[in-house]
Formats: sequence, structure tokens, C-alpha cells
Amino acid sequence: MQDSSNNPIIFIPGFMGSMGDDIISGTGRWGFGVARWVYDPFIKQLQEINYHLNENLFICYYDWRKNNESTVEVYLKPLLKQVKERYPNKKVDLICHSMGGIVARAYIQGRGFQHDVDKLITIATPNKGTIEAYYLWSTGNLMPSKKRSHFYNFLTKGYIWMMLRLMNTSLGLENLATIHKTFPALGELIPSLDYGDILYYEDGNGEWKTVPRYYMKYRNNLLDYLNESVYLLQHRVGKAYWIAGYNYSTAEYLMVDKEKLKEYEESILDVVETLDGDGTVAIKSVALEDCEHCYLEASHRNIVVSAYPYINKIYTNQTTDLPKRTRPVEETTLHILFTGALNILVEKEEEIIIDLQGGKVFTSYNYIYEKYPKNHQWIILQNVPKGTYSVRVDNYEAKNMQIIVMGEGLKEAEEEKEIKAYQLGYQFRFQID
Repeated sequence: MQDSSNNPIIFIPGFMGSMGDDIISGTGRWGFGVARWVYDPFIKQLQEINYHLNENLFICYYDWRKNNESTVEVYLKPLLKQVKERYPNKKVDLICHSMGGIVARAYIQGRGFQHDVDKLITIATPNKGTIEAYYLWSTGNLMPSKKRSHFYNFLTKGYIWMMLRLMNTSLGLENLATIHKTFPALGELIPSLDYGDILYYEDGNGEWKTVPRYYMKYRNNLLDYLNESVYLLQHRVGKAYWIAGYNYSTAEYLMVDKEKLKEYEESILDVVETLDGDGTVAIKSVALEDCEHCYLEASHRNIVVSAYPYINKIYTNQTTDLPKRTRPVEETTLHILFTGALNILVEKEEEIIIDLQGGKVFTSYNYIYEKYPKNHQWIILQNVPKGTYSVRVDNYEAKNMQIIVMGEGLKEAEEEKEIKAYQLGYQFRFQID
């Protein structure tokens, strides 16, 4: 029998968890991009159980726009080959966050599986899809949140805004075909058949009725196959685990217009939410039969770090109780995305939060500053205070520029603002509660 102790680990991040030249030319070597605050702490945690990057711990970065089977062939299989050449007498463990678990399952349950995976650990993986993905896939727009948005929501909105800007297009139903072509992986995140009903309408008598699946425009063939053949996991890996988050408002299904439905149009009126989820993925989507599992009170972002005690227990056989009901402290982040070489001053009362002058950042807050082609830029500030903010923007260039501000607790709508050519002193305010 093969010794399964100290298997090398491949970590597969989630949707929008990788960045490099394969995704946006000019961004350089692979990394986590703006998702580094999600994943870097977890990689450091794994050092506590003697897993070290590029020694016995490897990261499968990938182009998350592509379909999952393509990701398996182009990114996962070549990395598996490299790891097995270094560890010829070991199988590999896969630890995955969010869509990374779909990538892993596409490999394990696919025809090209090489029986080289021992443990599969999925964290907040949408095994039955998400309503958020269906909303975007169906409408061409990002789903509004009734409750407080979270960091991962801003990653999604920010990257999509940035990439469509680079393509000189935008969100919207009129650009739906472009969105489908650009982000085929999104179509593999919409709810599978075994998710259950996802569309409802009000029948005029105060009762909700379900929309039969055959009325729906879209179907997720990949997840349908993976879930119909989920028994293969038990036969092909040594052990499978899943970890789900709860107590965060998460979209569970959608309300549509009854009259438009008669015309075979999916006009979405409202989003119905549940606390049985992590803010992005519902528990019922994460759950897989006959697998060991754990529930954590954590958001889709913080569940990665929160999962470490459970993973530590798997690898060290510790019997200590897990802090299942310890809700992680949610930090407040401020995201500023813009085009052009803008000078931006953000103040809160008398305090300068950030001063961007000539491409140089001056701030006392921890920050990420990412630059993309065509002078597209993204700044994220960590743990900013609540209160009223004022923004001054100067545009010294001969063309119009765009700016959008996002953040947890932001009261104003996250709408793009246009700064005219040579416009100086453009001002706006926003409130963070």
C-alpha cells in the first residue's frame, strides 16, 4: 500500500484567483493578483504543517475565463506531471477553493484521470452552481445584493469591469454574447439540475410558483455530468472532503416576471436570499454525498483561512474541537478602479486616506496597487474607517477617463463616473457604514 503521509499538495484557487500574462497580457508572471489577501495567509498557514511553496506545495494558477476541461488540460495536468516527476512514489492531494474544486472534479471524474490523487479537499466549491452566476449569464449584469457585499463580490465586479473595459465593451444584455464568449467558465457555474428550482414567479394570488426547467434558457452540462457521476469520487480518490460557509446572505433563487415568461423571456425582478451560505455559494450547492464535511461561519473570502484548523486536523490527526461558530472579523476594504493617469485624493474629514499623484501612492493603510495595459489601474485599501469620504480627481489627459469606487458598507450605488478630458477638480462623496 502506498504511503499517503506527506503527500505533495496542489492548491487550486477559485474564479478570479489567478492573474498573469495568460489572462491579461502585460501583467507578468503568475500570481494571485488582487486575490492575494484571500490566499497568501492560507499558504502561510500550510507552513505550520511543513508544507512549503515550490517544495511540497504547488499552486495551479489558471485562466479562469476558460472552461474547466480546458483548464485541466492546459494547467492542471502539466503541473501534476511536474509534481509526480519530483515525487514519483507519492500521490498528490488537491486543496481547492470555489471553482478550483470544479477544476479538480473535472479531472478526477474525467476520462483522462491517471489515478494520482489521494485527498480532495474542496472549500466553498459550488458543486451545484450559484444563482449569482446564473444572473450574470442570463442578464449580462452583476447581481445586486440586498445585504452587505463582501470582498469576493468586489473581485468579481472589478475584474469583469476591468476586462470588458480593455475590450472596449461593457456589461449589459446587449453585450451578452460577448460576455458568454469571454467568460465561458461562468456558464459552468450556473446551477445544475440537482440544485433544485431556481426561478419563481408570483401567480397573482400571492403564491409563488416554480418555473419548470425546460422553460429555462441555459443548462450546465458540465455540473450535470459531474453530479450524475459523483460516485466516481469515492472510487478514484482516497478521501474526499468539503467545507461550507454559513450565516451570510446568499442568493438562493430568482423571481421573474410572469407575463414576460409567457413570451419566453427571463425578466428577473428580484433575488431571494438565504443565510445558509457564505455570501456567494449556498450550502446546498457545496454539499456532496458520502464525503466528510465541515460547516464554518465564514464568508466566501474568509472561509479559506477559517478552514485551516479543519485541514490541520486532517493532516495531523489532531482531535481538538474546531471553532465552528467563531465568526471571523470582516474587514472593510475600499476599491478604486480607474482608467488613465488620474491624480486622486481621498479624504475622510481631516484625514487623508490615499493620495495618488503621478502614479505614486501615499497612504498609511495597507494596500494593493495593480496596473494593467492601456493604463487601467486598481487600488484596494484595507481596514478603512467608516464615515463620509470626499474624492477629488484631476485628469490631465486629452481624453475622457472612468472611475468606479466599491467597498463593504458603501451606501451609494457603485456606478461608473466619467472624468472629462483635461477636467481638474472633479469631486464626489460617498458614505461607508
